[in-house]
Amino acid sequence: MKPHFELRRVRDFGENISDSFTFFKDHFKALMKPLLVICGFFILINTIAYANMQTAAIDNAVDTMNGQTTPDNVFSVQNRLTSQFLGMGIFYVCFTFFVLSIFLVTYSYVAIYNDKTDGEKPTLLEVWGYFKYYFFRALGGSIVITLLTIAGMFLCLIPGIYLSVVFSLFLPIMVMENGSFSHAFNKCFQLIKSNWWITFGIIIVVSIMLSIAGAIVSLPVSGLMLSKMFLKMDLPTFPILLFFSLLVSIFYLAYSLMAISISLCYFSYEEQKEGTGILNRINNLGEKGPDTAHQPEEEY
Repeated sequence: MKPHFELRRVRDFGENISDSFTFFKDHFKALMKPLLVICGFFILINTIAYANMQTAAIDNAVDTMNGQTTPDNVFSVQNRLTSQFLGMGIFYVCFTFFVLSIFLVTYSYVAIYNDKTDGEKPTLLEVWGYFKYYFFRALGGSIVITLLTIAGMFLCLIPGIYLSVVFSLFLPIMVMENGSFSHAFNKCFQLIKSNWWITFGIIIVVSIMLSIAGAIVSLPVSGLMLSKMFLKMDLPTFPILLFFSLLVSIFYLAYSLMAISISLCYFSYEEQKEGTGILNRINNLGEKGPDTAHQPEEEY
């Protein structure tokens, strides 16, 4: 059995990134099972919505390249554009639910693991119990904080960016502490004090890594669009896009890495203010030999 990964300890920027990958690697199989099973429905609808959106975009691009957007068929063009924008709207709604489910499953997994000892990994049923308990609470809270962030973006870009980083801690607080909306909302601002820049940096670095990997996974879709537009290849667009859309949707499960990084931010900031992790280890001295595999020297 692998040693227990210590979640509740202070980490700097580099430790957060490296420990996120360590946790993701050590728990890959155990975490992927609930992600695939619980998020399976969202993977399906996201795949179909993404394929429909890309099919409409490719068809419109091909028609434009072939000079078919003439005044004689203006209504046909309008219908195509309407269909494309409708497809985009449906996709982004489906994608929002999909991403929320990925983050909520990951936070549930981390919360359960934090309560266990000796490195025991959470089961599918345990994660499912957390997921269904928090889903609608997380959905409602996410809608509110998203609207607040959008309002901040419209008022001035900087407040929106600031709030987006602050509210990244909202779901971890809600799940780890079984907190209400008001509790999670207020504690976001408490924990982020003196920690905004490191949180922002972690989110940016992990986002860049995931975006680069996502761009590579999406290359076949771009290749199909270029083949239809410039090489005039008569390919069955939707079936091919459906297959590659499924691969892209499965790749999005890697965004659990972002959720892990934010979870480690939460535990680090909580430990800075409360010190519960080191107090628990002091109280447990003498009960069993100390596990120091994931416990480097802490500074306060």
